[in-house]
Amino acid sequence: MASSSVSALKTTGAAIPTTSGSAPPRRGAKKRRNRSGYLYLLPGVALLAVFIVYPLVRAGVYSLDTWNGVAPAHYIGAYNWEQIFENPIERGSLVNAAILFAFYALIPVVLGLGVVSLLSRFNRYRGIGIFRVIFFLPQVTVTVVIAIVWTWILAPIGSGSINGILHDLHLGPAVGPAYLGDFSTALLFIGLIGLWIQFGLCFVLFLSGVQRIPPELYDAARIDGAGLVREFVSVTVPMLRREIGAAITISVVASLQSFPLIYQATDGGPGTSTTTPGLLVYKNAFQLGQVGTASALGIGLAVVVFALTFGVRAILERRAV
Repeated sequence: MASSSVSALKTTGAAIPTTSGSAPPRRGAKKRRNRSGYLYLLPGVALLAVFIVYPLVRAGVYSLDTWNGVAPAHYIGAYNWEQIFENPIERGSLVNAAILFAFYALIPVVLGLGVVSLLSRFNRYRGIGIFRVIFFLPQVTVTVVIAIVWTWILAPIGSGSINGILHDLHLGPAVGPAYLGDFSTALLFIGLIGLWIQFGLCFVLFLSGVQRIPPELYDAARIDGAGLVREFVSVTVPMLRREIGAAITISVVASLQSFPLIYQATDGGPGTSTTTPGLLVYKNAFQLGQVGTASALGIGLAVVVFALTFGVRAILERRAV
């Protein structure tokens, strides 16, 4: 009798009563829950708007003005933006930033990949923890302290400097070259210091990534006759795409924001040989009173950072494992 009643209800298309004990939530209640969820986002959105969005908008307005930070501003249009490419100092700072990008991002990534590839090839992981700590130490050391120590090491004279050590070993004069004071070598050694700082980050990221690669993949590649280079290209790099993307992203930001190191070590000198956009933004805004020029250069620097980071992550993480 009951089954025939259910069949009749199905035939007529009538709703079959349920006995689950709870009715489905109404649409109005669901909307109220969604609204209450958005309320939790308001504090974060407010902070983002006040401390990031609003200053960025104001900087965009200042970039169209000539203003010294005190007197009334005057609108000059796109002049400040044109100076980024026409002014030799600002154009040179972009060239210096590109050179430092190689030392901060490209070379550390290549070296880090090479080292962890050799470790994975020969399974040399015993005692690696101490090297992980030593290599990563520059990342957790205050950059100003690093700059001070390296200016002592690279000084023309001194008992703890490279020149002083070479002189004690009778391999050089008492007063040697000023590595950070020479036009031809200052940017090179700033880049080498940046390489020393960033290598530890790349090494730790890649080491953690290569240890999660199944050993069977390397065994299969070796059975197929793959050498060290082929194993590196076919196994290590594809399996570390995500770590490579993270390392390059962090290193790109560090290279374009290397203000503390350069400010303490060389202050952009000698001349403008180590001047970078970040240092130039500071000098224009707070030393020369050119807030409009600093704003335009700062926004341009932010655009470059976003473009490089998102571009790198989009390319390397497309087929990340």
